Amino acid sequence: MRRMTRLGEVLFLSSGIVLGVAVTAVAATAAAAAPEVLSPQAAKLIAPVHQVYLTIEGEQATFPPAKTVGDKLERLYDLDQAGRGIEQNVDLSKLPKAQQKLAKEAMDAEIAKHDLSNQKALKALIPATGWFKVSTDGERATLTAFLIVQHAGNDPQLMRDALPKLKTAVDAGEASAQWYTLLFDRVAVEFDHKPQRYGTQLGCVQGKWQLEKVDDPANLDARRKSVGLKENEAEYLKHFSATC
Repeated sequence: MRRMTRLGEVLFLSSGIVLGVAVTAVAATAAAAAPEVLSPQAAKLIAPVHQVYLTIEGEQATFPPAKTVGDKLERLYDLDQAGRGIEQNVDLSKLPKAQQKLAKEAMDAEIAKHDLSNQKALKALIPATGWFKVSTDGERATLTAFLIVQHAGNDPQLMRDALPKLKTAVDAGEASAQWYTLLFDRVAVEFDHKPQRYGTQLGCVQGKWQLEKVDDPANLDARRKSVGLKENEAEYLKHFSATC
């Protein structure tokens, strides 16, 4: 199932990632049964996803070495967001359905490759105790740490380990409550297969975005308010399109 969550003005898709699109040579006698490969038209449409990483990596290679944890995290921010930002604006609608699927898988594979690299870099920076702090590392740096963890669907343990540390940072005013609720609900729904607590996770059901099952829905808005979320559930849902 495809899932979506929202953070500010950026949409984060939590769909399953297919790691690669294979182009395999086959015997002529088996050509009729050969799997479809990415067409030149589709490859051209998605090429900007690959190119944006090359551009950022080239630019960052010219920078002096990052001296602080905050600086290192801020550089990872661009690598986390670049491919996702481009992917959201790639229009695959004119491609045949099979090509749309292959193109989406290829973009997701490119993003996944960089996510793995970002996760490795983040793990080397995580404090021995606690979590990153807005007051010392900066808001964008701490946001980056959250984003990398939130996108680590391939590494549930990283997500689980970050939750209590992030909660402590939130309680100390060193991280956003929104980040914690998004991560908490994703772990609950996707890995623990339990109802979510804060109503941040939506699932694509028969072409429509629907809220995933919520624990104690009657008190959902009160729970959202208690952790500092500014929008009630009805206001939150307005940010999503009806169809998926």
